[in-house]
Amino acid sequence: MLTFAILLYAVNAALFGFLAYVYGKTALSTRAKYPLGLFVFSVLLLLHSAGTAAAYLFLGPYFGEEAVPYMAVMGSFELVGVLALLRITL
Repeated sequence: MLTFAILLYAVNAALFGFLAYVYGKTALSTRAKYPLGLFVFSVLLLLHSAGTAAAYLFLGPYFGEEAVPYMAVMGSFELVGVLALLRITL
């Protein structure tokens, strides 16, 4: 289950990286401030997801077994949110 949570957060990080690319490209081509804000937001969420995946990977043995299912559920919720954001963006 811990591997599943790590995988979820790694996928989330990749999707946020893609969103950062799209928003950054839009911000550079339009010079608008709104996509620039979305770019910053997506980069921060990318760092959060990548950091969470790394923490679960390297610190997994220190988490209690009862916490692991909740970590996977939170990753699943985040994935649904990212997919909705991708659907709206593209």
